[in-house]
Amino acid sequence: MQWSMKVDMALPVPVRVILRGVGQVFFCGNAVTGLIFLIALYVGGVTAGLAATVGVVTSTITAYLLGFSDDDIDAGLYGFNGTLVGPCLFLFLENTPQLWIYVVLASILSSVVLAALIRILTPYKIPASTSPFVLTCWMFMVAVYSFDSFSRGPVLPSPEIPAAIASADLPAAAWLSSMTAETTEMWYVALTKGVAEVMFADNVLVGILFLIGIAITSWRGAFMALCGTFVGVLVPILLGANQNLIEMGLYAFNPVLTMMAIGWVFLKPSTGTAFLALIAGILTVICQAGLANFLAPIGLPTLTFPFVLVMWMFLFAAGISKHWSN
Repeated sequence: MQWSMKVDMALPVPVRVILRGVGQVFFCGNAVTGLIFLIALYVGGVTAGLAATVGVVTSTITAYLLGFSDDDIDAGLYGFNGTLVGPCLFLFLENTPQLWIYVVLASILSSVVLAALIRILTPYKIPASTSPFVLTCWMFMVAVYSFDSFSRGPVLPSPEIPAAIASADLPAAAWLSSMTAETTEMWYVALTKGVAEVMFADNVLVGILFLIGIAITSWRGAFMALCGTFVGVLVPILLGANQNLIEMGLYAFNPVLTMMAIGWVFLKPSTGTAFLALIAGILTVICQAGLANFLAPIGLPTLTFPFVLVMWMFLFAAGISKHWSN
């Protein structure tokens, strides 16, 4: 929307760059959108909001001090991984005063990793996206076992051998055919939380605010996000996944990012790319389930790696396709 871009450009440069960094979590290089995202995080929890703020500021300052591309910094590209690092570490590790030091160090590393991956991937026209956040957080989560000052939190999965679920908690037919008050509420909660969980927020209102923020930047982007969360709810239901995980939006946040990336950001928007995004979104659900079982023995969450992996494969494949190579 034009008004949001005018507000964006009217802001002081430091504020604009920081807020764009928050907005880039959903591919939105717009300070107004970033402000809405940041407000939403504080609505979800003050600690998460503070952690995201510390992360985005630290990672952006690091990029300035290390002399990385001014254009990339101004677009907020060195801020969004730091934005994710903060809330992630506070979710999965024990909340202690020392953890703030951990967040600062991880945010610094996320910018360094991003710069390295940009150098590696740019010749192939492939974005690093959230991979620096994933690699950094995995390393810092595993490292806590060697430090007395840090410890894992109750949300971090315990290392264990993956086991098949006994049965689906609610038959797919109950989700799809009966529009009772209960199932309607389950759909509403699952769809909105699917968007909110991109930034680790287990909150319906946060998901709604995220969608509003995306729509301010692009209606197509918001539509792709909605399609992604719908795929992330419907496909696990049909496959008989754990109902609690579906309702919490934990199968949906990766398809949200995948469908936005393929159907809006990195390929020329068209009906064909929308169809390709749908396929990618569906396969992201399978990829997430597979990676969750693969990582279970070492007790690590998938984070956004299913999205990164599927996006990379589809963008590499699109580069040699007669339909999507441009």
